[in-house]
Amino acid sequence: MSLSTETSLKKYKNRIFFFFLLLLFLPLFQLVLPFSKETPLDGVDPPPPLPEFSVEMWLNEEYQKNYSISFEQNIGFHSSLVRLRNQINYSVFSFSDIADVVVGKEGYVFLKPYTTAVTGADFVGDEYITIQTQKMKTIQTELKKKNIDFFVVLAPGKGSFYSEYIPDEIMKSAKPDSTNYTCYKKRFIEQGVNCLDLSSYFLSIKNSEKHPLYSTTGVHWTEYSCYIASKEIVAYIEKIRKINLPEINLKSIEMINLSGNRSSDYDAACLMNIFATVPHPTYAIPKLQYVSDTTTTKPRFLCIADSYFAGITNTGIPSKVFADYQYWLYYDRIYQSYLKEKKVAELNLKSEIEKKDVVCLLATDASLAPFPFGFVDKVYELYSKKDANYYTLKNKEFRYFILNAIENIHKNKEWKNQLVESAKRKNISELDEFIENAVWLYKEKEIKLKSE
Repeated sequence: MSLSTETSLKKYKNRIFFFFLLLLFLPLFQLVLPFSKETPLDGVDPPPPLPEFSVEMWLNEEYQKNYSISFEQNIGFHSSLVRLRNQINYSVFSFSDIADVVVGKEGYVFLKPYTTAVTGADFVGDEYITIQTQKMKTIQTELKKKNIDFFVVLAPGKGSFYSEYIPDEIMKSAKPDSTNYTCYKKRFIEQGVNCLDLSSYFLSIKNSEKHPLYSTTGVHWTEYSCYIASKEIVAYIEKIRKINLPEINLKSIEMINLSGNRSSDYDAACLMNIFATVPHPTYAIPKLQYVSDTTTTKPRFLCIADSYFAGITNTGIPSKVFADYQYWLYYDRIYQSYLKEKKVAELNLKSEIEKKDVVCLLATDASLAPFPFGFVDKVYELYSKKDANYYTLKNKEFRYFILNAIENIHKNKEWKNQLVESAKRKNISELDEFIENAVWLYKEKEIKLKSE
């Protein structure tokens, strides 16, 4: 090998070495002296700041632990590197390792709560559902005496609507007769609870509707679906109250491609945090008009619901067909712009209910595990007569709570070990300690329920 060739090869190797050295230190340069703006990851909390040094934190190793976590999340190009990994997983292997995202067949993207609702993996049990349904029936009866109508809407979930696109390895564990949806529907019929089953209705029109009712890349129903759901809810209220609400007419349809301002139709794909746009069809945006006459009545409306009612609220339909309405998101906060972040706990619950003509509970199947969000327990205490039926149901609820708490103790090793040690100190059996702890939890729940 000639001297010039050897020199040239050495230069080439040096360039490669310095190139990779630069790549290695580039994230550190970006951290210390940011020179490129990065787009934050969707659905992820902002990275924690680097901790302040203290001798005490150093000695107990808390500083090192916090620094490691913060440094990893603040290192330069962290978001881009995460997106690169996620893009490879999606494009090459057709999967996502993001906690709640499920990549289905033919490009359909789901969130895990919607697939577990279909398989029954989140089933809360028939006993709990029976207790809640009996409470709802009592609430319905007592509110009707005050000329307030109460009903439940079972909204369709994307998983149940497009179950054919859920991966086979997930569907093989499905127990269709043991899901929250099937059990609630059965108990509503038995107890005579007013129920509008939009889940079944949407499946019945699935093949006849020419416009998409769900996006391939979103979690929630489309704006066109919100229009259809709103018409059904209005018709149901007209039926149970025997009144005429303003008529919702479809004036025209605008077909659009997804864009940033249509994020609800792309929210599941956003959580994947990849570079490329996931393929999706165009979607129908309904243009509506409202017709009223001298026979029209606008009732006052309260809806306690999951995020699915947000889509209906954002169409503007409720403000056109109701004289006054409120949307309590998960029975936690009021979802109206003029009452930003106001908590439901700040309100006088009984007073707010009795200002309304109609009270509605709405949940998609993915929200039926936490449903009815604590609302029914509280309202039952407000309106139920403290008679034999009340105490029979409360005893049933107490037994269920204790058994369920003991089951949860066995599932939680840390909690169980703490109680085992406590039982040794008290010189009592482990079961007695578990029961004592479960009873304490129940009493605390009841105190909180009655004091709010």
